Amino acid sequence: MSERLFIRLGKTSEHSCSWLVWSEQEQEIIASGELPDAQSLASLSERAGNRPVDVLVPAASMTLTQIAVPESNQRQALKALPFMLEESIASDIDDMHFVVGTRQGENVNVIAVEHEQMQQWLAWLTDAGLKPKCMVPDCLALPLEEARWAIMSFGDEFLLRTGNGAGLSLPKTWADLALPKLVADSQLEQQDEQQDEQQAIDVACYSDDIQIETDDLILTSKPLDLPMMVLAKGILNAPVNLLSGLYKPKREYSKHLMLWRNAAIVFAVVIVLALVNKGLSISQLNKQTAALSAQSESIFKSVTPGVNRIVNIRSQMDSHLRSLQGQGGGAAFFEMLDTLKTSFQQVPQLKPTSIRFDANRNELRMQVVADNYEQLDKFKELVAKDYQLDGGAMNSNEDNVTSTLTLRSK
Repeated sequence: MSERLFIRLGKTSEHSCSWLVWSEQEQEIIASGELPDAQSLASLSERAGNRPVDVLVPAASMTLTQIAVPESNQRQALKALPFMLEESIASDIDDMHFVVGTRQGENVNVIAVEHEQMQQWLAWLTDAGLKPKCMVPDCLALPLEEARWAIMSFGDEFLLRTGNGAGLSLPKTWADLALPKLVADSQLEQQDEQQDEQQAIDVACYSDDIQIETDDLILTSKPLDLPMMVLAKGILNAPVNLLSGLYKPKREYSKHLMLWRNAAIVFAVVIVLALVNKGLSISQLNKQTAALSAQSESIFKSVTPGVNRIVNIRSQMDSHLRSLQGQGGGAAFFEMLDTLKTSFQQVPQLKPTSIRFDANRNELRMQVVADNYEQLDKFKELVAKDYQLDGGAMNSNEDNVTSTLTLRSK
């Protein structure tokens, strides 16, 4: 079938969803529109019919990053990607879905999105009777058209693609601050690639309301279409599909196999009945194991008051012991914590989510979360009086602001 249904979901069920039906054969839009929320997706089930369903999701709901992976022993290195990214991702890696994208030299593009978010998107589609064939971050559907970058205005955001497998969603209010930093990072990559001179970045522009005043970016206007039309054309050549691994669509079984369904059900019942006795024994053992596990977690929480959630008790105990030992620098670690106590008391809304101490470098690295930028700036100002402070990138969502701070003794 030459017609396809394209849908762009929001981060939460309250966000609007855009959609478009495109005819590849006729090269024209059959229908398009915008739904007020995710609950309204059911209205698209009739439009979907037997058409392939391609889904775009907001890049702001995930992390798109790069990591150096040598080409030798690449398979083993890719298996360790979640652990290599553990320090750069605030969430627990066990809660994340990782998708490996394209390679650029020694670097591999990686996308990390929470399982909860993936399951939420898929639940909306399933409830609406829609079966997606692929799911792509919206910024990676922007066609580069032989340019180095691509940009498009979409609502109150700029979708920015900064490479074959890299990009981001940038709030328009942040553009003046963020774009110079992105350009500087790109120029630094040019230096690392030993280019003779820094070249201006050619940007494919798909909107007529984008004004960027910098000599380092050259906007090349592209034919103006509906934003969903631009993304629909680009998603077919997108370098990555989030529906991989655990979320890879299952093949639909042939109708002929359904004839054996009743026999399979009877066989399954017989097997279940045969295993009931053994299952009862296993259940008893599981209860005992759960009781011991609960006791262990209770003891662990009692000695680590700051821990409220336990995912892997052995891993968390090892991590906590390493942080306390500080590789032999326990005294310095506790001295720094005692000094920081006053700063935390003056900004009670700011909380640390992880702390790591390197005794060899006498360095404390912590990830913090605050309600807004003002709280984070105030905390940094207080800490800077006693320590050398390096502030990492600040990330913002609807509820809070996160950042990574590195402290060293003056």
